[in-house]
Amino acid sequence: MPRPKRHAEASTRRPPPAGRANGGRVCDLMARPLFTVGHRATLGAAWALMRAREIGHLPVLDDERRLIGLVSDHDLQQAVLDRVLGEPPGEAKRALDRLWVDEVMTWGIVTVGPDTEIRQAAQIMRERRIGALPIAEGGRVVGILTATDVIQALLAPAGRRRGGTRRRRSGR
Repeated sequence: MPRPKRHAEASTRRPPPAGRANGGRVCDLMARPLFTVGHRATLGAAWALMRAREIGHLPVLDDERRLIGLVSDHDLQQAVLDRVLGEPPGEAKRALDRLWVDEVMTWGIVTVGPDTEIRQAAQIMRERRIGALPIAEGGRVVGILTATDVIQALLAPAGRRRGGTRRRRSGR
């Protein structure tokens, strides 16, 4: 079974420069380290990684580690519910290990570069009704920016330094 891969870049999210959330760049907010998953990973493996790391989106990479899609917790929840409802009791876990990430992921995703302004990235997210934007540089994914990151940066008081966000467990 293919294992999810961790893309080792920097060790933490960068805090935005004081007072610059409105005019900062996505590299100031993007998530690092970046966790990714291979397109032939199972839904069970992707689900486990998202739960363990408390993240809602995983960039999906092909065999050459190129970005080919994005899988969200919503994508996985729908697939899990579809499978659980269609399987006999006790068989759902095995069913998830027979489904691949590339069967439920979003293909043809939009990316932005690390120097894109936060407001421009927010506008793209709003117009396309998406919750995350992979950050690509030189043909490789280097981070991810979520709508939660953008909202928190725009609402943060000027001068407050941020250590990054990770979704908290909500009991969902």
